Amino acid sequence: MLDFIKTMFASALGFVLAIVLFFFFIFIIVVATSSDPEPVVRSNSILHMKASGSISERPSSDPFEQIFSTQHGAAITLEDVEANLRKAAVDEKIEGVLLEIDMIGASWPVLQQMRRALISFKNESGKFVYATTNDIGFNEQGYYLATAADSIFAPPNTMMMFDGFAIEGVFMKDLFDKIGVKAEVIHIGDYKTAGDSFFRNEFSDADREQLTAVFTDIVHELESAIAERTGWSIEETHEFMNQPPRLSIDHYYEHGLIDVLTTQTDFENFLKERSGINENRDINLLPNRRYSRVSERTAGLGRPARESIAVIHASGVIMPDMGGSPFPGGEASINATNFKESLDAALNNSNVKAIVVRIDSPGGSASTSDLIWQMIREASEEKPIIASMAGVAASGGYYIAMAADKVLAEKTTITGSIGVIGMQFDASELLEDKIGLNFDEIRFHKNANWLNPTSPMTQEQREGFKYFVDSFYDVFLARVAESRDMTTEDVHAVAQGRIWSGQAAYEAGLVDKVGGLDDAIRAAAEAAELEEYSLRVFPREKTIFELFAESSQVRVQNYLYRNVPYHNEIQFIKAMQTLDRPTPWTIMPYFISY
Repeated sequence: MLDFIKTMFASALGFVLAIVLFFFFIFIIVVATSSDPEPVVRSNSILHMKASGSISERPSSDPFEQIFSTQHGAAITLEDVEANLRKAAVDEKIEGVLLEIDMIGASWPVLQQMRRALISFKNESGKFVYATTNDIGFNEQGYYLATAADSIFAPPNTMMMFDGFAIEGVFMKDLFDKIGVKAEVIHIGDYKTAGDSFFRNEFSDADREQLTAVFTDIVHELESAIAERTGWSIEETHEFMNQPPRLSIDHYYEHGLIDVLTTQTDFENFLKERSGINENRDINLLPNRRYSRVSERTAGLGRPARESIAVIHASGVIMPDMGGSPFPGGEASINATNFKESLDAALNNSNVKAIVVRIDSPGGSASTSDLIWQMIREASEEKPIIASMAGVAASGGYYIAMAADKVLAEKTTITGSIGVIGMQFDASELLEDKIGLNFDEIRFHKNANWLNPTSPMTQEQREGFKYFVDSFYDVFLARVAESRDMTTEDVHAVAQGRIWSGQAAYEAGLVDKVGGLDDAIRAAAEAAELEEYSLRVFPREKTIFELFAESSQVRVQNYLYRNVPYHNEIQFIKAMQTLDRPTPWTIMPYFISY
């Protein structure tokens, strides 16, 4: 018995020591990283930007990614690309930019703005931008970004995925039928199809119409960039992409989409010559993340202006504050608490003269959307507020934008979806017939427990739920009508849950201007009558210790859920059931992955 106790004690002590050593190791890394001095930039350097995998607007807040990133310090986000290009344009030690592109995934508005930033850099600075790939190769999004370069290089015999676009939806009606679950969906508008995947087996005609229209504008954006680079017409470009698929990059070199096929050694020698380095010396490739630690003053931009524009990023599903992300493994959420924190910080800073709310959201809870709308509307009485739509600003995301003084969207932003749905699941067959659970109740009022999944709705209850959803749709129409200076009848004609591209939304009067975040910032500066200004970004980046303390559970869930099929749809259902009250939903029909 004594030996057993000794063994158990030794094991417990070893476990505790391992935990202590692990966190001590993390502490050492954090301290070492945070104390790194500003890097020295050598003359004849080339800024090396590696576009690989998913490209986001802002750096990740994931502490594991911050510490254990395997991207060799060169992974990019839109935010740091724009900041580094501004510095590199005036930095005498930077000769040009090397954009190394693998197959990437990003929203088209992010790619559009990044491409514009690269084109502006080379036009204004006179410095080169070269794009290349490696043994992974280009896909359509990667090649679109590469069209900003002076020349596109690639190693021979690598791969290029260039077979165009298709839309594939996931429909779960048959699955629900088999397990004994029925979805009660009440939607306002023919195009409000957020619940279709739960009770249909295919796209509805209205859904097919709106998706075709939205993605036609995205296809046109890619084909226009290819046509501009090759000198082809749009029709010739479209015909080329409809040819039998080819994976070898040699095929695209032969047709002029790739400028040079070259080995790694020859390409490095070319870069040495182009940047003025002796062939016997090593090439000066400066990783993008390392250059991010070089100050603007060191690069030659001078002291930032005191007066500033605040950029508040509102990204993710709009949800009530439930003490954590309702979508484990998915995106962050927007709630009234975290949004108000950023908004108050911008309002209370006397140097902030105007605010840009950068929205990237498919919507979510109608009541939370309305609460955030009220916050923005009240704030706009103190300072000018411009709404800038990123990849998605639909349904609740569009709703909150209506409180701003001016609304901008990219050509390819998915926006609109002015509509409301209510959804409830009847799992009585699953629970009683399939699993064998029995339910009994003592009911004191006729409609008590009417949203319980153990029984279907009656017609009277369904009508009550519909009245609730209809009422919020009227509010939604009124908010849009007020913002867009339209009648509710005119709004209804372009609403009904339909999603639009940013370009089509502009033509329908749903946004003020087609443009990106840079255009929105200029609009904010104009509204505040600022000629010189700096930027303040919210929410602020938290320390590594705050991130560990706040998000360790979510990070674990992220790794567990990352490869679960259809986890976004499953977590959407879970989030709906988490609320202990019925609510209408202003949410886009899809979780879109490129």
